[in-house]
Amino acid sequence: MRLHIVYDNTASDGYRAHWGFACLIDGKERVLFDTGTDPAVLQFNMEHAGVDPDSIDKVVLSHDHDDHRDGLAYISANNTRAELFILPTFGPEARTLAGKMTIREVTEPREISPGMHSTGPVEGVAWEQALALETDKGIVLVVGCSHPGVHKLIEAARRFGEIHAVLGGLHDSDRLEALDGIPFVAPCHCTQRTAEVIARFPDTYRKVNAGTVLEF
Repeated sequence: MRLHIVYDNTASDGYRAHWGFACLIDGKERVLFDTGTDPAVLQFNMEHAGVDPDSIDKVVLSHDHDDHRDGLAYISANNTRAELFILPTFGPEARTLAGKMTIREVTEPREISPGMHSTGPVEGVAWEQALALETDKGIVLVVGCSHPGVHKLIEAARRFGEIHAVLGGLHDSDRLEALDGIPFVAPCHCTQRTAEVIARFPDTYRKVNAGTVLEF
């Protein structure tokens, strides 16, 4: 399984940094998890990475906030065959941005693509879904903002197997003990307690940003 962060608040050389998050996942299919805020930034970073938007098979939006949703306009303008997976709590904006894409509502844990599973809706300040990826090392959990709390998303993902990695925004989660024992911890985007994460998990913390490519 190959993960490529194509949108984040910080960026590697050649990529643009902007508030938001998007991660491209290559398995048996190509899945884009979240789309960032600005379609132009998403386009720039994907072009820099050599990614054709029409190569994306499916898009999963973690939650209905603009910094994860609004880059969808770039995808839908260049890809009408991809399926979009959203929660029933999403408002009309995502449906409008989807254009001619096929919309699937996620109401419970389900397979998105072979080896990739949605946790289903997890309740919080904002309802959110995360993506659990099956790898030889265990489950790699990709999260958007962790508004329900990262502990809830991890618990929801355990049905798919032992958690090997957590990647994405942790927001202001105060239940960092949920990350104890997880071999790979890669907070980015909206994480407000990065210093605390580094101090608590010096051996498992990994720095990631737009441009980071990971293989599991």
